[in-house]
Order: sequence, then C-alpha cells, then structure tokens
Amino acid sequence: MKKILIVDDIPEYIDTIEPYLEDRFEILKAKSLNEAKNQLSEHQVALAIIDIRLKEEDPENKEGLELLKWMKEKMFQVPVIVMSAYQEFDYAVEALNLGAEYFMRKPLDPDELHSIVEKIL
Repeated sequence: MKKILIVDDIPEYIDTIEPYLEDRFEILKAKSLNEAKNQLSEHQVALAIIDIRLKEEDPENKEGLELLKWMKEKMFQVPVIVMSAYQEFDYAVEALNLGAEYFMRKPLDPDELHSIVEKIL
C-alpha cells in the first residue's frame, strides 16, 4: 500500500483528512518540520500533503515551504500538495514556484482531494 505523509501542526486537521484517503493509502502523520523530515527519512512516501504554516502562533512562519524546498532537494521525485487556510495569493505562487504539484485551500474538499491525488499518483 502506498504511503501518504500529511503534515499539519493541528492534529485535528490531519484527522479530518485521513478518513478520505485511508481506504487506499497508509497515512503517516507529522506535526512539525523535524517530525516530517524524520518520517521521510524512515519511510518511502508516494505523496506529501503539507500545510504552509507549521506554527500557527507565528504569522510569519512558513515551515511548510521550508519542508517543500528540502524535499525537492533531497527527494525531488515525491510529489507535494501544499495547503493553507490563509488567503494570501503569494503563498500559492511561492509553493508552486518551489515545485509543489498543487495548492489547495483549507478546508479541503474531499472530492477535490480525491481527484487531485488520483491525478498526481
């Protein structure tokens, strides 16, 4: 079974995404940049879904984009979907310029998520 890594600092949000994918994928979870890097070094993943802000209390935080950049340097073949609850257009542009396959706004639409994952994989 292929593995998908979901990275979000809010565990409840990961829990809302997981049911839509767990029937066809093994779901790995991470709440921080370091935890995500550990998961990626221990497991071969088919796809990563990453939140841009991994420290909600810091409005300048963009550790999700740091993770995306790191992944594209270390494991460029792994596709990445970036997500954000924030409406800043610059985030989407920056994520796509760094190599994300897709940018989604939170809350994620389950049908759109399924469609995008199918298209990417």
